[in-house]
Amino acid sequence: MAGSALKVAMAATPKATRHRCGGQPRCPVGVHHGNHLRVPRGIDTSRPAWSRAAYNDPGDNMKFFRPLFLAMACLAAGAAAAQDYPNKPIRMFIPAAPGGGVDSAGRILATYLTNKLGKSVVPENRAGAGTMLASDSLAKAPADGYTILLVTTSHTVNAAVRKSLPYDPVKDFAAVSEVGYTPDVLVVNSESKIHSVAELVAAAKKAPGKLTFGSSGPATLSQLEPELLKDEAGIDLLHVPYRGGVPAVTAVISKEIDMLFLGVVAVAPHISSGKLRAIATTGKNRIPMLKDVPTMAEQGFRDWDTGIWYGVVVPAGTPPAVIATLNKAINEALKDEDVRHKLATVGIEPAGTTPEQFTALMNSDIARWKKIVEKLPQLKSND
Repeated sequence: MAGSALKVAMAATPKATRHRCGGQPRCPVGVHHGNHLRVPRGIDTSRPAWSRAAYNDPGDNMKFFRPLFLAMACLAAGAAAAQDYPNKPIRMFIPAAPGGGVDSAGRILATYLTNKLGKSVVPENRAGAGTMLASDSLAKAPADGYTILLVTTSHTVNAAVRKSLPYDPVKDFAAVSEVGYTPDVLVVNSESKIHSVAELVAAAKKAPGKLTFGSSGPATLSQLEPELLKDEAGIDLLHVPYRGGVPAVTAVISKEIDMLFLGVVAVAPHISSGKLRAIATTGKNRIPMLKDVPTMAEQGFRDWDTGIWYGVVVPAGTPPAVIATLNKAINEALKDEDVRHKLATVGIEPAGTTPEQFTALMNSDIARWKKIVEKLPQLKSND
């Protein structure tokens, strides 16, 4: 009887569930029970809300991934648009009035691009405010490749000189390619006793502040180049600004001023006629039409490489594929003999680049001129 009763009692007693907690029955997770962790009362042990939303609720899943889907759709649409580019006319802003080297360069390039791309590239002259009007117009244009801008050195000079601009000269633009380069020429009157840069420096040191240089206006490249010479040679020269290059050239011819840095196209006819004497050119290499005139680098200023460059930029955010299409077309244009000949007639040496190379050129230009402007308080206050 006793044995039977014991068996019945044992059968009625539930067996302990063995598990990893030291053989103890399973208990809530959170607080130690022997080797086990038991949760205090009042603590919710269910899965967190973010876990349920992310994994259990299909509606919430869509909310989670919707921004990603939209971004992917935008990228796909941009890629499709780039593949179809161009499918309508392209506007090319030119930061100068009709006539002259800048306008000629833009129209020469626009004609070739029209034939190459199969859509009209229409030049639009946006002269004014020292090229800032054209730059501001482009900065506010859609970033779709249908508005492009022919920029010149003035774009980087403005960035270095102006206290404020209606646009960011770096962040608001994307480089496409350099187009060409026109070196400047340092000229004096043909009757001057100065025949070289060394003689100019010697004369300036002999009479500090007496020699004068002209410019086509304050805060222009034709002022900054002599300022650079002053800085590197340790001399003092007096600046006389004019309203444009033509009156500045006339001033040298009439002996009103002693010297002038200006583009080769503007001074070459007067050199040929014997009214002016060229004593240096500002590029890395000599100019074919003035092959007997040494460069500034050849005369002791080894890193000197200034002048007017031309290039094409688009609004920041333009699809890379569109930029690549434009870059390829421009570089092919610059290899075309007819284009090269036409550019040469206005004194421009073709110089195609990658977008990265053109970006580096503009950034280095800004840094160089900012260094000079820091020493010219009268320029820093210009806006």
